[in-house]
Order: sequence, then C-alpha cells, then structure tokens
Amino acid sequence: MEKRKIKAKQVARDVCAGTGDTLLMEKYGLSAKELELVLRKLLEADLIDHMQLYERTTLSDTQITKAFVDSQQGNRGLS
Repeated sequence: MEKRKIKAKQVARDVCAGTGDTLLMEKYGLSAKELELVLRKLLEADLIDHMQLYERTTLSDTQITKAFVDSQQGNRGLS
C-alpha cells in the first residue's frame, strides 16, 4: 500500500482555522483513526498546541455524532 503525502502545514492551517473533523477527513481522504494520528503528529511537531487539540476533541463532530447515536440507541432500549 502506497503512503499518501499530506502537507502538515496545510492541515495545521485548517485546524487553526477551525475546520471540523468531517471536512478534514473529506479534504485529505482520511478515516477518523488516520485523522487522530495526523493531529497527534501535528502536536508532536509543534504545528498545533495542546489547547487547539483539546478544543477540537472536546466537541468534535465525530464525538458529537457518536454521542447522539449512542443516546438514541439507548433510548430505544427503554421503550
């Protein structure tokens, strides 16, 4: 499998501009796990800081969607 090359500085600019997880995944052709890895590498390279990562992960699109789906599945069990 061939590795894709993604320009770290461009991804970092998008993160700093507030681009959401879904848009980042679409733009760069990443899965949720790959996006998580990219964000960690950006942090390690000091292209984003801990606060930027924290702000993203506290209410990321992916987590909000998962929480909503999980809550809806839990509600079905109560009926």
